[in-house]
Amino acid sequence: MMALAQPGAGLGYGLAAFLGALQGVAEFLPISSSGHLSLVEAWLGVDAEAAGHTFNIVVHAGTLLAVLTVYRRELLDLARGLVDPEAVPWARSLLATMVVGSLPLALVLIPAVEELIVRMEGEVRWIGGALLLTAALLGFTHRRTEQVPVDEPTQPPSLGRALLIGFAQLLAVAPGVSRSGSTIAAALALGMGRARAARFSFMLSIPAVAAATAKEALGLLTSDAPPSFEPGPFALGFALSFLVGLASLSLLLKLIERVGLLPFVPYLALIGGIAIALG
Repeated sequence: MMALAQPGAGLGYGLAAFLGALQGVAEFLPISSSGHLSLVEAWLGVDAEAAGHTFNIVVHAGTLLAVLTVYRRELLDLARGLVDPEAVPWARSLLATMVVGSLPLALVLIPAVEELIVRMEGEVRWIGGALLLTAALLGFTHRRTEQVPVDEPTQPPSLGRALLIGFAQLLAVAPGVSRSGSTIAAALALGMGRARAARFSFMLSIPAVAAATAKEALGLLTSDAPPSFEPGPFALGFALSFLVGLASLSLLLKLIERVGLLPFVPYLALIGGIAIALG
């Protein structure tokens, strides 16, 4: 039988496969991938300094690749529109809103904020509270937008709306607050249709996740004492986060258009309550 957690700090193939698949599901469904990864690693005793935090970066890169794959046509159109604005009229507007929506994340570069985020990854009760916050956001938004308008999915939001959605994305740096849930909920509350809100949420995730992954990877490469780990489990986690991410993203896009985000509220409330109770 494959070991889930290797003694001390490392990851076995079984745990790496489980966590990679978990990331692939939770990154796109509005239930917080970072919160779920941190809870599982805390409960199974995975050392965040030696393996857990580094592994989280790797599997987030896998789901980033899934977003790039699903939205490859939009990204190609975006690149084409920057060269020839008449070919893709919305390209420059979308790029501007992605830049504006990403600005609030600059606050994460403050050392004290970054240290707080890393510390929260091991605080089960904090994560539980953040999961309850996500449940509240989704429930409140559903009540406010039961009659969601149908609009053009490719139409970017205004710069003001993009900035507000960007602040919602900033909340998701805390483990337990769903990035997709908070940004889609904010977009819906601002009057955007479901398909349009989901599209902008995931397009906005591309620079955010890419920048965070590159920053952490650079930090590991330049560290005087980089964490030691076996590459095999990390490669497996990356592959599964990508493959499962493709499936879960396609599923979420269908669910949002048909039923919205309300079905995820009871699950988040349950897991958040368990996390707080078990501490």
